[in-house]
Amino acid sequence: MATVYSKDGSTYTTGGITYDASSGRPITSDGGFLLDQENNAIASTNKETSSSNNADGHKTKLFTYPVARKNDSETDYFMMEIAEYQAPGLNLPAFEVEGVQGSVKGNDLKEDSVIKGVVGQGKDGTFALKRGANNQAFTEELEEKKKKIKAIICLPMPRNITDSQGVQYGESSLNPIEATGLAAGSELLQGNINSLKNAFSATLTAGNKAISDPDTQKTIAAALSGTAIGALGGNVNANQLISRASGQILNPNLELLFQGVGIRNFPFQFQFFPRNPHEGLTVMNIIRKLKTEMAPRRTAKDGNSSNGVFIRTPSVFQLTYMKGSNKHPFLNSFLPAVLSDMKVNYSASGAHSTFYDGTPTHIRMDLQFKELNPLYAEDYDSVGGVGY
Repeated sequence: MATVYSKDGSTYTTGGITYDASSGRPITSDGGFLLDQENNAIASTNKETSSSNNADGHKTKLFTYPVARKNDSETDYFMMEIAEYQAPGLNLPAFEVEGVQGSVKGNDLKEDSVIKGVVGQGKDGTFALKRGANNQAFTEELEEKKKKIKAIICLPMPRNITDSQGVQYGESSLNPIEATGLAAGSELLQGNINSLKNAFSATLTAGNKAISDPDTQKTIAAALSGTAIGALGGNVNANQLISRASGQILNPNLELLFQGVGIRNFPFQFQFFPRNPHEGLTVMNIIRKLKTEMAPRRTAKDGNSSNGVFIRTPSVFQLTYMKGSNKHPFLNSFLPAVLSDMKVNYSASGAHSTFYDGTPTHIRMDLQFKELNPLYAEDYDSVGGVGY
């Protein structure tokens, strides 16, 4: 995209729009400013807003692109709130001990303590640790939240608006010999020492009844031995021996079982077309802010040096699809997330093109976010629209 300057250098034209060279603002053919709204917006390109309720004078930086973005109840846009990461803590369970009132933590247990039970530290369950997503500033009351939000970035809706989630399932098998061993092990834990011998004897008897061929009966007995040899590191198992002898294998009782849930990833792509150097400055500050907040810090929370022993977790983000001043009524919600990857292309049009001050005329930014925790069915109770 070529930039053409007037003979006296007072104006320049790019992308079919003429700008005032001294201010970078678009102008009409008669020399007047094109957008009164943009005049006001440019003056607040990097404005800071502070809540009057913040006694500590905390200020939240607000970055908006485009600078003259229309702001009404019909406008859809993408908002990123940024805050310091808050560690969830361990939330370890405590114990009920005979002769002691209340609960006792593990490091307070004595050698002769008699534990009667386990006491949970939260409403989510005895062994439920705190979730990082529930411990961030975004979940606090509005006034407390205002004090902790460091910056807010408002951008046009990303090019592709998608959400995806998945759970993991895996195949599992349990053949009769393994099932017998499991049953015997359960009995052994209950103190029945003869259970293992009796269980395997019963399995061998059942196998003999099911298969009348004497050679195969011997093979099943050998397979039990092969299982034991395999457990000791030998390269043999029960199925190999049975298949070699009779052309059969043990019934694996194959089943598809739930194995867990993953963390959701969200890739976003944003295109920037600064209309003038002033708007380019806003884009530059947005990119710089995102890079800064995704980087760890070497200083402690109080601002003092940590002497290189620790580095702090980068900032956490709350992503929200907005419609006017409200959360979007249809699109998906997000758990607090971290910015895990960021790529910026400063010549997104395929060629290097800039304003007179070096500001690129077309920038593409790719962001990858990862939520702090997996989603559970109960999470959907607190959000509208399509949920998460």
